[in-house]
Amino acid sequence: MDLNGLLQFIAEHYGLVAVYALIIAWAGVQAHGVKHLLLMLSIMGGVFVAMFQAFDLKRDLDVFGLAERLGLSPAFANAIAALLLTYVLGFAVFGVKRLFHRPPARA
Repeated sequence: MDLNGLLQFIAEHYGLVAVYALIIAWAGVQAHGVKHLLLMLSIMGGVFVAMFQAFDLKRDLDVFGLAERLGLSPAFANAIAALLLTYVLGFAVFGVKRLFHRPPARA
């Protein structure tokens, strides 16, 4: 099974959000600095917002109830949730990576 087959297997059984989470986590591992991570997450955030709207996921990603509390449309609340997912997961994985793999100290 190659990487494409693995991602297709996960998408079929767990949905596209799990595949997006794996891609975001991989970006957090690959980032070599905070600026690089911010660039990657910004690009991914825009792509995932568009993909969440294009592929109607038939799920309400608004776990905090932003649509009801703030009077937002469900599509906009899902876009906020997609951005939160992207940035929080990306920075969490990057932080864990930095805990275990520290750069050498400069003299």
